[in-house]
Amino acid sequence: MAGPHRGRDAPRCSRVAHRRRAAVAHSDDARMTGERDNDRSPWWDPMGVWQPIADLTADQWRAAWPSKSALQVLLDGVRAGMVGRPAVIGAGANRVAFTLSSLETTIGHMAAASGQADDLRLSAENVEFRHYQFASVSAQFYNVHSRLRARALLVSAPIDVSLTMTGQRLTTLLAGHVRAVRVEISDAGRMLVRPARRPRWLFVEVRPAVEKGALVVRPTGWGRGARMWRIRGKAFPLRPNVALPDGVRLTAVKVHPNRLEVDLRVDEWKLDVSELAALARVPQ
Repeated sequence: MAGPHRGRDAPRCSRVAHRRRAAVAHSDDARMTGERDNDRSPWWDPMGVWQPIADLTADQWRAAWPSKSALQVLLDGVRAGMVGRPAVIGAGANRVAFTLSSLETTIGHMAAASGQADDLRLSAENVEFRHYQFASVSAQFYNVHSRLRARALLVSAPIDVSLTMTGQRLTTLLAGHVRAVRVEISDAGRMLVRPARRPRWLFVEVRPAVEKGALVVRPTGWGRGARMWRIRGKAFPLRPNVALPDGVRLTAVKVHPNRLEVDLRVDEWKLDVSELAALARVPQ
């Protein structure tokens, strides 16, 4: 009976002896290095990684938190590789050509930890989309985050976009759709509609606006040469049918000297992360 009993207890006795030898060795090392028991890392952090962070104050947390995230690094690469350089995104009907002017991001600590961005702001010049040409475009992207599908996507929702078109470009654009009249924007910031064949005969001053999400063009006066007469009361407005993609709507239209500004709200925007990364890798 004694032999089998000692055989079963042998592994346990061996483990106990090993622990005792390790404790003695640690005690000897502590005496040699001057380490105290209070200086040892706790059981929940044997490597001593989290304990210093747990003792930080709120201000120290903000200062010690990493200032860069993977998304921030990617956007920094895009900024370095694209600002001031003509670029093209998309293909076919979704092709957009532009020259990036600026790219700014706001990434808080919580957003950085989850690979997101609080918001992203960019501006571009010489933007071409389908048959539209804009002198400048600025956009504010909210809730920028990644979405994993068959391919990783960068998603933002919503987006506020401001488009600026020169008066000359607006005249050329509308001439292809409305041949009977000519639309122009004066140096004083007035939008005038003239007969296309005899523009010197007369003109009608109009003021565009957005009402309940629809474009409304309301006449405010008419004239000939240098003379002009204001229209009293509310004139019958025109409501042009503006075909916008799903999820895009007008929010404002503003007339400035020699240019027209159009504001849009886009519900959601998506871009393939690999396509964005390719833009960041383009050599200078």
